[in-house]
Amino acid sequence: MVITGSALFVETGSRESVLKHLKRYPRVTYHASSDSGTELVVNMEAEDLEELENLCAQLKDEVPQVVEIAHIYVNFEEEVEEASFGQKDKRRLKKPKFIDNREL
Repeated sequence: MVITGSALFVETGSRESVLKHLKRYPRVTYHASSDSGTELVVNMEAEDLEELENLCAQLKDEVPQVVEIAHIYVNFEEEVEEASFGQKDKRRLKKPKFIDNREL
């Protein structure tokens, strides 16, 4: 299981619309937003990093007001533990892709 604390950067004035869309994603839990409403704090859950990447791509495709998704932390302890005990193929472990904040 992979769990993230993530920031969704959304278009100005789209907070309520994006929150309605997020209700369709049971693996995304909304927690808070910035005063401007352009940054939403969420948790995401996925079985592995590949599924997390797919979830992020799906969100960006289906919710056009989502400009970018940045993972503040990624907890994938279980996945690493399974690999270290031979329960998971280590080659399937991928490093999470983080955005370069200098590009924002």
